[in-house]
This record gives sequence, C-alpha cells and structure tokens, in this order.
Amino acid sequence: MVQYLFQPEKVLDCRTGIQQIVSNIEVCSKVSSLLATTLGPYGLDKLFYGKKVLLTNDGATILENMNFRHPIAKLICQLSKSQDNEVGDGTTSVALLLADILSALKPLIEDGFPIDVILKSLKDIKVLCIQHLETLSIEFTDENIEKLAETCLNSKNIRNDKNHFAKMLIRALSFESDVNVRKIPGGSLSDSGLVEGIAFEKTFTYAGYEQQPKKILDAKICCLNIELEWMRERENSEMRIKSVEEYQKTVDAEWKIITDKLDDIIESGAQVVLSSQSIGDYATQYFAKRGIFSAGRVKDLESIIKAFKGKITNSTKFIQLGKCELFEERQMGDARFNYFESKNAKAHTLIIRGPGMEVLEEVERAVHDAVCVIKTAMKHKSIVCGGGSVEMQLSKVCRQMALKTNSQEMFVFKAVSKAFERIPAQLAANFGLDPVVIIQSLRQAHSEEISTFGVGLKGAVEMQTIGVLEPLEVKKNLLKAVFNAVECILCIDSTIIAKK
Repeated sequence: MVQYLFQPEKVLDCRTGIQQIVSNIEVCSKVSSLLATTLGPYGLDKLFYGKKVLLTNDGATILENMNFRHPIAKLICQLSKSQDNEVGDGTTSVALLLADILSALKPLIEDGFPIDVILKSLKDIKVLCIQHLETLSIEFTDENIEKLAETCLNSKNIRNDKNHFAKMLIRALSFESDVNVRKIPGGSLSDSGLVEGIAFEKTFTYAGYEQQPKKILDAKICCLNIELEWMRERENSEMRIKSVEEYQKTVDAEWKIITDKLDDIIESGAQVVLSSQSIGDYATQYFAKRGIFSAGRVKDLESIIKAFKGKITNSTKFIQLGKCELFEERQMGDARFNYFESKNAKAHTLIIRGPGMEVLEEVERAVHDAVCVIKTAMKHKSIVCGGGSVEMQLSKVCRQMALKTNSQEMFVFKAVSKAFERIPAQLAANFGLDPVVIIQSLRQAHSEEISTFGVGLKGAVEMQTIGVLEPLEVKKNLLKAVFNAVECILCIDSTIIAKK
C-alpha cells in the first residue's frame, strides 16, 4: 500500500469557515490530478510497488491503494468505490468531475459568495441535467450493445482485443448467466476463451487417478459434501480386542462402511463424482475400475449445481444428479483444468491468458467493468454517446440557463458549465490533441444541435458513427453522486480533531 499525505506535518486541516472549504477544494484538486492522465482509451497506467505489484488505470483501484489520511480524500475514494459498485464504470470521471465543479466554484467562495445560493443552484442544476440526459438516449440495438462493451474495454489494457472480449461477454450474458473468471499465466490475450459452463483447475488427486476417464459425453454429475476415505482414529482413543476374529470384524465393518457408500454412488448412475471434502486412494481406484471420474476438495460445487442442476448432499442415500453435455480434462498452460460444458448452462467461465499475473489481474478488473456495464445497459435499455459528448451537452444546458437568469445563480450556472467541459478537455489532452481547439470545435457543433459530437483520436467527431457509447444509467449515477458529494463538501466549515 502507498501512503500519500497532502499535509505531512498535519494529518488534518484545522482552519474554519471559508478557509476550510477552500482547503478541502484544494485536496480534491490534488486527488483528481493523480487520476487525470488515466482517463480515456489512451490514459496511462499507475504502478504500485509495495507488498505486491499492482498495475492499473482503474480509478477506484488507484484510490483504494493510495491509503489517504485526509478525510476529504477518503470521501473521494468512497465516492469512486460506490460508483464502481453501483454501475461498474465512471470511477475516474466521478472524481474528476467532483474536483472540476468545486474548482470552478472556488473563486466565488473566496469572494464571499453565499453558500446557500450555491447549494440551491446546484440542486436546480442536478435536476435539470438529469432531465436533459433522458433526451440524449439513442436506439438500443444488439449492435450498439457490442459497441458499448468495446467502449468500456477500450480504456483498459485489452483495447487491442476488445472485439474478441466484447463478443464473449455478450454471448455469456445473453443467457443471463454468471461469468466466472479463471486467470492462467502464459500465452497472449487473444488466446483467452469462453467456456459454456464451468472450468476449474484440477484438484489434489490420489493413486488411481491416472486410470480414470478424462472425457465423458452426457456426463451425470454427483455432488457430495462427505469424505470418501478411511475414517481417522480420534486422538487418545482405545479399542480393546481379545481375539483375531474381533479384529477381523472391526476391519470388515470399516470396509463395509466405505464400500456401501461407493456402491450407492455407482448405483445412482453417476459418471463424475465431485466432493467438497477429500476422496482417498481406495475410493479413487474403486471409481477408476468402473470408468467413473472423481475429484475431491472441489470449491466450485455451488456453481456446478447452479449451472447443471442436481443437489449437494451429505449422504449417499439421497443423491440427485446433475447433467452436462461434455466433461473433459484439458491441459492449459502448466496446469490441467476440468471442463463441464453445456450449450444451455446457466454459468459461463472466461479463461484469461496473458504474460503475467499483474496483467491478468488488470484484465479481470476490465472484464468486471464490462460485465457491469453490459448488465446495466440490458436492464435499463438506454444508452448515450460517449467521448465527452454528454458533458458538452450538459455544459450547453447550464450556459443557456445562465443567460436566462439575472439573479446570483447565474454565476453558479456559468461555473458548473465550465466544469463540465473539463472531461472532454482531459480526453483531448490524453489523446495528444490541443484541448482549447477541441473544446471550441465541440462548442460549435453542439450549438448547431449536433448533440453526439465528442472527442476522438483525430479531433471532434460524431460518436455514434465511430461506436463510442455508454449506458445512460452510468451518467445518471455519476451526476447524482457528484452533486451530492459537492453539496456535502461545501457544507463542511471546520474540522475537529478528537483526542485519542
């Protein structure tokens, strides 16, 4: 974990009144400056080096690992994390927009502008912006869903394989199934694939495993929560045997207990036996002779019964079998994996390949964001154009409101209008373009009612044409979170440090 203190000599700022508000705004600006270069498809990554190496450009992950001490910085971390938990995307934008709005209001606050007027204006702006967002929604189609997934993945380290990953995720989520992720170092990102079912690494195995079948069609699956091996003696236990016959009876009883269990499983028709507990040498060999595959200490039983039905039982007398179209054990990298596949499975497994675990962990975060974005879009069936086009529209709305009012609120509307333009300006800067020129081009396009113009690699372009799309719900949640956080920070006029 990396410690980052804005005030090395003091943990908290103890000033009061306007000075305290201004100080808090400066903290927000410093936090946003850390994230600004990570925004967009060509945003840069941050490398954390400590107990473990972390390579990421995900806003929530960066803030979580900064280990801030300042309470306002911690508030921004929680804001970004809540955005991630709620809709899965916009974790960087939420921190940047928060800082931009506060920075735009800072001159007004320093000049003694009434805080209550600012708060009232912000509430009006929030309602106005959320209402206007509804008018920006575009047609919801299968093609747009794929472009939306690619847009989310475009800002991550898998941008060159975004089409490959987007198709796999949409295919999995179209079945309304869970998506499990397995990371296997080795190969390239393009070697990643989707399993229609469950796949997990081969568990610890006992003698006789080599003789078991490694491929079964239309496999019947038995899931257990019992041990299939000799019972261990309890500590300090004692058994007094007076004759060889009594000893033989004891041994025969133990053999019968385990053999009866194994025969019950075989009679149920099971071809694959999985248990959350161990399956010993004798049981493994017993199953192998009868062409049955077995594996113990399996952690994915819940996923398996969810995908292929059946039931996890604590007794061999009441077995309910699941069924998959194909069971197979395959080599993947330097490990072997057990695959359970079926076309209509209620679970899918994404096998991610890559050069190292640090890269694979970042790919997993990208996949998580994409899954959340696709689910959000499919649930609400509303999407908008990205690339800063929405922010430019909101900036235009605020600027128009400023022109319509003669009250003090006019200055707040102008300040927030300017703040909204920071997102496309930062995108332009990260693309290597001139932000001033790009913002002027976007203002002209939006003034001519071309509401889908945003920032592209070559300048101001039409976002729907190049397929840069985002869920409407992400923007809504972002606006609500940001304006609520702004109001919260502006209401803090002092810091009190309680004694330990």
